[in-house]
Amino acid sequence: MGDDKYYLFKRLVQVGKMKHLYEPGERPPYPIIIESPFFRDVIANMRLPEYIPFFYSIPFGAVLGYAMTANLKSFPLNRRRAFTIVWTTMMFFGWYIGFKGSYYKLLGFEDNGLKWKFSDEKVKKYKFTENMHGFLEDALKRKDIDSSRAY
Repeated sequence: MGDDKYYLFKRLVQVGKMKHLYEPGERPPYPIIIESPFFRDVIANMRLPEYIPFFYSIPFGAVLGYAMTANLKSFPLNRRRAFTIVWTTMMFFGWYIGFKGSYYKLLGFEDNGLKWKFSDEKVKKYKFTENMHGFLEDALKRKDIDSSRAY
């Protein structure tokens, strides 16, 4: 996570869990508030810093919508419709960025005001998945074939 140049881009566009961005057994940079937050938890956690991208997207979306629809002057209804679509899309994208920021604060990937009790050097990192096998892997493994022999 620290040396990855594309971390912010991956975090912005990723869908699902953050487990692929850090090693097994490694903790996130900040303490976890809720490990699997629901939609209502994320909305309740949103404060002014999470709403700022939405507030910036209102004038930016209006300017972008006006610029993108400037050549539709002979079609005023289509211009209004296209302007509304661009403006609404920009506002939704700004809200989405704020929503993701609140979500990552709950998961401990952004500064949420909490600090770890011990610094990272004192915490031992374990690899929990090193000796684990899945159910399907064990079920599909043929026990009558010796894999050490070449047939």
